[in-house]
Amino acid sequence: MCIKYFLSIFLSLPIINLKAQFVITGMVTTTKNEPLEGVNISIKGSYFGTTSAKDGSFSLSVPDTSTRILTFSFIGYKILDMRVAISSISKHLSAQLREEPSEMEAVVIAAGTFEASDKKKATALKSLDVVTTAGKQADITTAFKTLPGAQQIGEQEGLFVRGGTGAETKVFIDGMMVANPFYSSVPDIAQRSRFSPLLFKGMAFSTGGYSAQYGQALSSALILESIDLPTRSELNLIISSPQLSILSQRLNKKKNGSLGANVNYANLAPYFSVVPQKYHYTKPSEALNTDLNWRQKVRSGIIKVYAYGNLNKVGFERPGLEFPPLSEHFFISNKNFYSNATYAGKLKHNWQLYTGASVSYNADNIKMRTGKVDTTLYSFLPQITNQTSQIKFVLSKNFLGLTKLHVGSELQSLIDKVEAKDSISLREIKDTYAAAFIESDVYFTTRFVSKMGIRYEHSSLLNKGVISPRLSFAYKLNSCSQFSFAYGKFYQKPETNHLFRTPSLNFSNSSHYILNYQSVFKGQTLRIETFYKDYKALVTIEPANAFRLKNDGTGYAKGVEVFWRDMKNIKDLDYWISYTFLDTKRKHLDYPFKTQPSFSAKHTVSVVAKVWVNSISTHFSSTYSFATGRPFYNPNLSRENFMSEKTMNFNSLGLQANYLKRFGKVNAVLIANVSNALGSNQVFGYRYSGKINSRGEYAREEITPMAKRVIFLGMYLSIGADKRNSIID
Repeated sequence: MCIKYFLSIFLSLPIINLKAQFVITGMVTTTKNEPLEGVNISIKGSYFGTTSAKDGSFSLSVPDTSTRILTFSFIGYKILDMRVAISSISKHLSAQLREEPSEMEAVVIAAGTFEASDKKKATALKSLDVVTTAGKQADITTAFKTLPGAQQIGEQEGLFVRGGTGAETKVFIDGMMVANPFYSSVPDIAQRSRFSPLLFKGMAFSTGGYSAQYGQALSSALILESIDLPTRSELNLIISSPQLSILSQRLNKKKNGSLGANVNYANLAPYFSVVPQKYHYTKPSEALNTDLNWRQKVRSGIIKVYAYGNLNKVGFERPGLEFPPLSEHFFISNKNFYSNATYAGKLKHNWQLYTGASVSYNADNIKMRTGKVDTTLYSFLPQITNQTSQIKFVLSKNFLGLTKLHVGSELQSLIDKVEAKDSISLREIKDTYAAAFIESDVYFTTRFVSKMGIRYEHSSLLNKGVISPRLSFAYKLNSCSQFSFAYGKFYQKPETNHLFRTPSLNFSNSSHYILNYQSVFKGQTLRIETFYKDYKALVTIEPANAFRLKNDGTGYAKGVEVFWRDMKNIKDLDYWISYTFLDTKRKHLDYPFKTQPSFSAKHTVSVVAKVWVNSISTHFSSTYSFATGRPFYNPNLSRENFMSEKTMNFNSLGLQANYLKRFGKVNAVLIANVSNALGSNQVFGYRYSGKINSRGEYAREEITPMAKRVIFLGMYLSIGADKRNSIID
């Protein structure tokens, strides 16, 4: 009896199940009604599922008539959950899937920005590119002059970009602005940046249209991101004629934290004794640099601390123009300190937090006099100090794939002082600069992304606030090419030396319009970019009163830039070519009318080539740079002919060789680097006397490099890490 009972139940199960089956049919397409094949379709919380056919159709059996959630999932598309009442389904169900971008496939906004980092595919320069660019002496800003937009300025430090001055480009390290990124100014001699390129894993050179997260840069921003953790502990030495450096990095046993320290002593006296200089150095450049870095990964993020200190002295004398029998003497002693601490990590509910703080101090003790060794006819002895502190925080949240919202603010406190005991009583200006911003990265599809932001800035010294809108977007044509557009309004406070004279000035501003085409395919990068910049409220100086400044200057800059790089298609060869056409005019400072400024050339070209020769373990590189002549002011001409003359064209060829050698457990790189190898004549402009001489004219002298060539011979020793593979790669 029991056997018959259980047998009847067993035989009836298929019939019961068959009666409970309901079939859902439908079609899966894109938002453009294109059929999708291979979409996974399942009943949420069950094992029932199927996949779509080639034409997008599907058929799925469900066990009952209750309300269910159907899940549609497909790589590259957003997951779709659809609540359906099974019993009310008529015959057909339609589902449309939206594209969802991934980090690897998503379009990246490229307008105005050359970026090299671990996060982006649009690579331009990395730290190793900087140190192996011939003739640039491992200087970050000098190496970036080989990219479109940057001018070949040799008499003043800084990045001069698209008709902007060097002061209009700001440098940021891990999101924090650096107040004094270059060694202190010396008359008619460009100074290098203070920081080693090997500190950074990412470098973004924004020639315009940059993010609302950054401000106070009228023309350009150089955004540097420091390394997280070293891959191993190591000890490095750099030995050369001008310097000795000791660099140490220690990774802890858990490999979640590191401590590093660097000490560098440089003295150019031995070098100048071998390579004659244009002027006599009464004090060849001598510098002591030290820095400390600490990195610690915590459960939700990483903490970075960096501190840098520098002591530097340099002095020289040159022939006097106003009083030919006498000499002009210059000496500067500089003290500089910079430190920042940042935290970046994850919070709950897809929120991320970035916060940072920085402090810096810079003091210049300058002595300028005209006379003989034991007599002084004229002197100027200013002491200039700057103290800057900054705090900043940014909250970010991811929404639906890569779409992200950024909200943040920053606060800066600045104190500037100047005093010259022989001529200027102590003057001090203080400013509290505050800013807030909101910005979103919206990925509509994998092919179309937009970045929209707005920034508010306020200066207590100027007693004014401004609103700065930013907008950019990109459309991906195919897997390797895209168009980008960027617009932005940018504000900047007047320079400190202008505020000392007239504290009541206003913000200067510029509007950027940028259209970019970029293609990245099999190691080849092509960028074509056109731009227009409109300058307003630039600072002007009345010729009759140098202490009467206004904001009635204007200007524009427009042009076309081309960049081509091939890294893989010719074995062991990496090269890039950049070209800039620039049409710009300004009325600022003491310019009587709008004209091409002295820091801009109409045409600029750079060609960089690097080749690895495996048979001799040597890396060779060369850099050729060209720029047409720049205008200069000749006071012997009438004001109607202001800036009517131009310097000679600029030409420079740099050469570098890095020979890799292993001595036991020590890995060595022997380095030879020479700038302007052919000894081409280079004239950056002219300096004129302030008074008319006996011939009834203003005497002048060419502004040229201190030596036709700069030669560096050195050795990089690494104990504990083999650097050869990174150079070969």
